[in-house]
Amino acid sequence: MKSVHASNIQERLLSLKLKDYDTPRLRYAFPIKFMEVFIGTEKYHAMALVDTVTEINIIPEEAAIKASLTSRKLNMNLRRIGVYTESLVGLSELTLINMIKGKEREIHLLIAKESLKTILGRPFLADNNVNLEFSHKQGEIFSYPEEDAQILCLPICNLKLWARKALQ
Repeated sequence: MKSVHASNIQERLLSLKLKDYDTPRLRYAFPIKFMEVFIGTEKYHAMALVDTVTEINIIPEEAAIKASLTSRKLNMNLRRIGVYTESLVGLSELTLINMIKGKEREIHLLIAKESLKTILGRPFLADNNVNLEFSHKQGEIFSYPEEDAQILCLPICNLKLWARKALQ
């Protein structure tokens, strides 16, 4: 199985010349997958979007309250795509997060006033040694090492035949 950096996959997929897709491609984000996670000591259940482009890990204020997260207060705005801004109201450091198999990891989360979803971005990917791999049989795979020297692999998407041929 060959390891491929997420930006390389994105570039290859976006540069494909297909008859049916002649419209310009917008490069806003490369969301990978929604993952079921449990956040904080209260094990608050959330579906977090794992995203290779987002430069921060973010959680809605309502979810942070339900998870009983301890945080430092912030008062700043974050500019999003276009003209939209997001009000950041806190920072929760070394927050416990449980993913598949109940393995706990620590992450830092910015707390946003109006955010709709929990997003795990590049800091999460880097801190957890996440790899994006491509297999011609299985498509894209999200993998990261476990503490017991095993590698956990989660399928992201199974590419259609045209995409497989284009990436060869």
